[in-house]
Amino acid sequence: MAIDKPASRPTVISGSNARLALVPAFFFMSSTVFAAVIVDNGSTLDIDSTAAPDSYSVKNNSTLNMTDATTRNVSVQTGSTLNINGATVTGNPGQAGISINTSRATIDRATVSSDTIALLVNRTVGGRTGSTVTAANSVFSGGFAGAVVTGFSTLELINSEVTGTGAGSFGLIVAGGSVTASGNTRISGEAAGVRFETDPPVGTASLVLDGSSVVGRDGPAIQVDDGVDARIDVLNGSTLAGSNGNLLEVLGASTAAMRVAGSALQGNVQVTDSSTANLTFDRGQMTGDVVVEDGSTANVTLQNGSQFTGRLDNVTGVTLSQSNWTMTGNDTIGSLSMDGGRVDFGDAGGAYRQLNVGTLDGTGTFAMKGDFSTGAGDFLNVTGAANGQFGLEVAASGTDAVATQPLALVRTASGDAQFSLVGGRVDLGTWSYDLASATDGSGGTEWFLDPATKTVSSGAQTVMALFRTATTISYGELKSLENRMGDLQSDGKLHGVWVRPYGNKYNVGEGAGVAYQQRQQGVSMGADTRLGDGPWSVGVLAGYSQSDIDLKGGSSATVDSFYAGPYVGWQAPDTGYYFDGALKFNHFRNDSKVRLSDGTRAKGDYSNSAVSALVEVGRNVRLADDWRVKPSAQLSAGVIEGASYDLDNGMDADGDRTRSLRAKLGVAAGRDFKLGGGTVVQPYGRVAMVHEFANNDNVHVNGNELNSDLSGSGVEVGGGVAFSLRSNVRLSADLDYGKGKNYEQPWSMRLGVSYGF
Repeated sequence: MAIDKPASRPTVISGSNARLALVPAFFFMSSTVFAAVIVDNGSTLDIDSTAAPDSYSVKNNSTLNMTDATTRNVSVQTGSTLNINGATVTGNPGQAGISINTSRATIDRATVSSDTIALLVNRTVGGRTGSTVTAANSVFSGGFAGAVVTGFSTLELINSEVTGTGAGSFGLIVAGGSVTASGNTRISGEAAGVRFETDPPVGTASLVLDGSSVVGRDGPAIQVDDGVDARIDVLNGSTLAGSNGNLLEVLGASTAAMRVAGSALQGNVQVTDSSTANLTFDRGQMTGDVVVEDGSTANVTLQNGSQFTGRLDNVTGVTLSQSNWTMTGNDTIGSLSMDGGRVDFGDAGGAYRQLNVGTLDGTGTFAMKGDFSTGAGDFLNVTGAANGQFGLEVAASGTDAVATQPLALVRTASGDAQFSLVGGRVDLGTWSYDLASATDGSGGTEWFLDPATKTVSSGAQTVMALFRTATTISYGELKSLENRMGDLQSDGKLHGVWVRPYGNKYNVGEGAGVAYQQRQQGVSMGADTRLGDGPWSVGVLAGYSQSDIDLKGGSSATVDSFYAGPYVGWQAPDTGYYFDGALKFNHFRNDSKVRLSDGTRAKGDYSNSAVSALVEVGRNVRLADDWRVKPSAQLSAGVIEGASYDLDNGMDADGDRTRSLRAKLGVAAGRDFKLGGGTVVQPYGRVAMVHEFANNDNVHVNGNELNSDLSGSGVEVGGGVAFSLRSNVRLSADLDYGKGKNYEQPWSMRLGVSYGF
């Protein structure tokens, strides 16, 4: 729509250097006659703050330059130019503040007001030549519209404010023209911030918002009406806000294509009156709903990491490319195409959602949740063909189902689509479940969680490992004491103080009830003395160790162990027979971090105590050439206090008292090499058969009894070297390997230093 003005009969004063001339004239939308200064026939007029506040008419390729001037309305037409560098323009009643018609203007630092339109960027009626305006650092306030841009015309706004001030006003009307708003430009109106409408024969109107905002104070941010074809770009942190909750309304059989890039929007899109909206998000975000009336069409594309949270009900087509859609209600869409996209059924606060899709294709993920106890859950229903590969990311839970039954997640009417669980299985309390599929009676395929596939969940495995590992922790700590008592058997002059740092690793297999890896590091220290000149010696032990437990799937646990206890030894000086005994008290601080099947984590911690004892008998036999052999028999036992604790995902863990009874038969052999200065080097090797008798360590997870079992026979081999110095200092290093029925100890290493009194 070209906006014309009534004919006028002015007296024209023109020339290459026109002076100020006052003439009567008729201006846009007014029947009132006002005096005006006319700049005509290619002339140029310069005005500044000294000029009277008159109206100006610039035409026929003329130029008006304004510098810090105050005027009434300004009309520029027929190939003329307006340059403003600071101005205040107040339109006469019923007239536009500044009207640019098939001309051009450069405006900076202007304040323009009118009771109708502050800035009109126009073309002539029936013509195809528009106007071009650049406005920076300016304010345009109009009772009907802050600015209007008609067909074939262009307006560039930079750091400016465009406001419709009256009831039912618009900030900006784009009638077939093109507008770019950047540099924090602010556009607002009552009925709508921006209104698009037609201007035949122009087919498309456009608006680019770059770091700018649009506000509808009593309506939507943007309104597209009157059968117009509108293109809208919302870029680089731009915002849209409508008081009625709508950021975009498309009506009157119009078409709107809106692209959101690098911006986050909040509000709804409403499509009515046989209209069409095509929304593209490119690194963009939106929270709100796309509401499509029957008979209208909408398509939504999310790409390059975009995020959409809201309803897309009755949308014709949705495309997700490396982007995420979070549902907030039940939705029905015509088609869903995915390229690495993700549909999140959302947190419904105990309710479940259904997505109905006409056709599905591509690759992507659906994040869902369900309840085995009721069979209720989120549901994807493809009523037509489904083709592609899709993952189901089903939310894990720490609580068990009351009565398990198949949990349906997906149904497809036809096609070759394949669905699988992200992470392999779903953890629901004590158990984890796998996905199964079956053909239904109508020829479709249904995918469901199958209770027949249950295995122990990652959370339950972590609980079992924590209760089980206390035994291996305790025996790892006793290794350092065994070495110390062996030193005393070899040399009765070594009584004194000692320190032994150590490390152990255990790989426990599935046959034990739960598979895990344990890495232990710690330090033991003590002091001992001989009782008079007799065969008895006594000592006291103290120490600390930390064990890191790793399970498959990313779950882990940490155990801090503090321990202390007495030990005693006896050895016949003539025959070499000996007896050793020890008692150790432990306090454990246990901390678990469970990685669930859906990638979330649960935490829990508790403390408990333990007591263990060791008795060993044997004989030190000295042979020729300083060789020595030591056969031995050992019996060790441990009792670990039971404990109850909860993980923060609702899982309840209750461990029974854990017991261990282990026997070991072994032989060690070595030789003393006496060096100069009283130094003795003692290399040695050993081998032993080990048998664990305890085989019923029960753990209850959510009331379900689970058993871990390290019973069975195994073998230990190892060796080391000790250096006894003349200064009563002894240095040692030991390395062992062990293998049992359900475990392997790849290495056990200890270093030692002692000083004898």
